[in-house]
Amino acid sequence: MSISAAASKLQMVGQASARAASRSTIKVFWTCTALVWGGVGVCAVLFHVGVLEFTTSAKIGLYAISIWLNAWILVFLLPQNKGRSKLDLYHDALVVWMLSYALTNALWEIPWVLFSPFVFENLHTLDDVVAYTDFMRESPLNMYWWVLASFSSVDLRTVNHNSTFYTLELYSFVNVLSVIFFFYLNKKRSPYRYLIPVLGSGEPVAATFIFSFSEVFAGFENMPGGVADTLLALVWTQYQYFLFPLIFGYFGVKLLLEDWRRCHVEKGGVAVPRNAGAESSGGDLVEAAGLEKLAT
Repeated sequence: MSISAAASKLQMVGQASARAASRSTIKVFWTCTALVWGGVGVCAVLFHVGVLEFTTSAKIGLYAISIWLNAWILVFLLPQNKGRSKLDLYHDALVVWMLSYALTNALWEIPWVLFSPFVFENLHTLDDVVAYTDFMRESPLNMYWWVLASFSSVDLRTVNHNSTFYTLELYSFVNVLSVIFFFYLNKKRSPYRYLIPVLGSGEPVAATFIFSFSEVFAGFENMPGGVADTLLALVWTQYQYFLFPLIFGYFGVKLLLEDWRRCHVEKGGVAVPRNAGAESSGGDLVEAAGLEKLAT
């Protein structure tokens, strides 16, 4: 039986299985987040009081955030998660990644999109940016400039109104809304919740390719530093948005198919258990013959 033929015999019956990230996963994620983002805050303070220069303080923060974006990998390494089903781990990792991505959007990209057109004027070199050091140190309130300009320590497109850079960062609004919508669907136990990471997996890949290679093809004209700084700007802070969405697209497909297997019945056949808590083993939960063929 073809997939289309099997699908024509199926109808949706109720909600998907309840899934929530484990307490241990959430606790570890927020602990790592507090340590890393707190460390970035310490770098900002050290700059403000004159201990660190602008470029040094900003680059330390960028390296820290780039490492923190890998936190979802800890889901598969935590001893507390040993023995949990593969699909439950996929869900936990997806939640950690979505929260990480949305936090970077909310804490830097969205403020930058909203305010950079008005804050930065006539900035063409890194020296032009560093010249605002005294202004940033005048008052803690002026440290908003440090936050918005921090990425310019390795990429001048942050401050010179580069149209490609700005257009790509507009996606941050879409991503935050999609993350909120995912958690809404997950709370409702919608069988369509994992369409969010599946359908959204391609955009960050394409955007990151454009982000990095537009600068490569321009001869690195906006890269103010050496090889290490260029790698930080175009590789170490970007590979996560190129590679990880592909991984989570795969996770999303697996989770989506499992939801659909548990939320369908074959017309005239036997109902599949809808809200079973454990991952199916050997296809035991799939009792309808047509659905077994659809799943395979």
